Amino acid sequence: MKKILAIVLTLLLALGAVPLFAGAEAELLGPGNVTLKRLGYNVGFDVNADYMVPVMEEATGYKVEYFALPAENADEKLVMEVAAGADYDVVNCSVNQWRTLMSSGALLPLNDLLEAYGQDILQGNDAETWAALSDSEGVIYGVPYMYPHSSEIANFIACRWDLMQAAGIEKLPETIDEFYECLKTLKAFYGDQYIIFSGPYRPASEGNENWVIPKNIACAFGIYSDWMVDDAGNVYYMTEAEGFGPMVEFLTKLNAEGLIDPDWAVNTDSTVNEKFSSGKAIMACSNRAGVQVTTPAQIENLGLGYEDLAYIGALEGADGTCTYMRTKALNQISCVLRNSKHPADAINWINAKVKEQLFINIGVEGVHFNYDEEGAISPINPIFANERGDSYYYNDATNAFTFEIQWPSRIRKSDAQWAAFSVITIETNEKRPEIFVENNFAFMPASENYARYNTSLFKSLQDFILMVLSGTRTVDDLPAFQSDWQMNGGDDVRAELKAYYDAK
Repeated sequence: MKKILAIVLTLLLALGAVPLFAGAEAELLGPGNVTLKRLGYNVGFDVNADYMVPVMEEATGYKVEYFALPAENADEKLVMEVAAGADYDVVNCSVNQWRTLMSSGALLPLNDLLEAYGQDILQGNDAETWAALSDSEGVIYGVPYMYPHSSEIANFIACRWDLMQAAGIEKLPETIDEFYECLKTLKAFYGDQYIIFSGPYRPASEGNENWVIPKNIACAFGIYSDWMVDDAGNVYYMTEAEGFGPMVEFLTKLNAEGLIDPDWAVNTDSTVNEKFSSGKAIMACSNRAGVQVTTPAQIENLGLGYEDLAYIGALEGADGTCTYMRTKALNQISCVLRNSKHPADAINWINAKVKEQLFINIGVEGVHFNYDEEGAISPINPIFANERGDSYYYNDATNAFTFEIQWPSRIRKSDAQWAAFSVITIETNEKRPEIFVENNFAFMPASENYARYNTSLFKSLQDFILMVLSGTRTVDDLPAFQSDWQMNGGDDVRAELKAYYDAK
């Protein structure tokens, strides 16, 4: 992986010889006079045939041709396309992808364009957010699409409550010990009839969310991110945490006792969904997107009702430890490539979408939604789900202050999503707000070593955990892993994070 990225970065750096606005129209041509090209992440629908495409054109006046990265090897595909001279006007990418493009000189400075054509974008986010998208001299290279909820339990375990009750389980586990006993009870009762607990579920809903050990289990061991900060201000990696060894040993114990899916190390998101929705598994790692797939299938094919399903959120350790990182962070970043042919119109288009945020994301009052007695948005289904269900994909920026108020109504497009979200996130925020830990590096500006090394470091960490689970390595190999980690840029990244944290 490191060798591949080095080759790609070399290609990207070669773009430094290309002058800004090379072959581009820096002036504004305006809606109706240009067709923009926008690249986004992979989704399971045709991004040019979706209902939202004409809605976006109606709201902004711009015709847009949409492109999507592949489901596999998206990072490599993106940097290779950019290195080859891709001329997308807007690229909507992950934070790590943006940092790679930014550090390689592939992006266009946006200050002047935002001042001229993006005032609604500028006013929709705070100074800390803009600083995270700027270099040390205050030059902006990206437009933020913030994670729409500041404290979501984005990962949880979906459960067949009917099967659990049949096995004599009277309440859902709340601690890591209760969870273990629950799994043992299910195994003793059902034997090999079912997979007791399937996972992992890897789609990311914010940076590095796709852990092979579920976050709602990791939190019981005091682990909430790959990089953390102790009370003394020391920056440390997940593998250096006191709870890392016990966390991996816990999952290894579950594996050895036949309590988790034997295919855990090779499962994909699709196979986890299939095993749970088809009735092969009693529990499965999931998130909002996951239950939107599995719950309707269980209702249709297994004859279940919502009363037959349940959800396990953030678990506590034996000593009461429970630390879950807040989701207030950059979700996606939209940027303009230096090879863009229409940079002014790209920013003008995004700004128009922010202006029409309510119409684009929620719809028309009386048709797609109403306001309830408390002034909150109440969607009208099924038309809301049918006509605004995929609007999230077409966002490149929002007014973060108003969108956090509007966004919860979007969860109601799916009864399956709302059933989980209302229990896992809303109730946790009401009853256990103390478990949430700040993401100290959510708004750290792009830095050289973080962009160069952190993605590969994180992948190596996940691979190491899977090798321990599969038996090819053990927790005793952690010192060797840590040595490799240091050699591959770990301490270089730490130094940048420490400098940023101290400066705050």
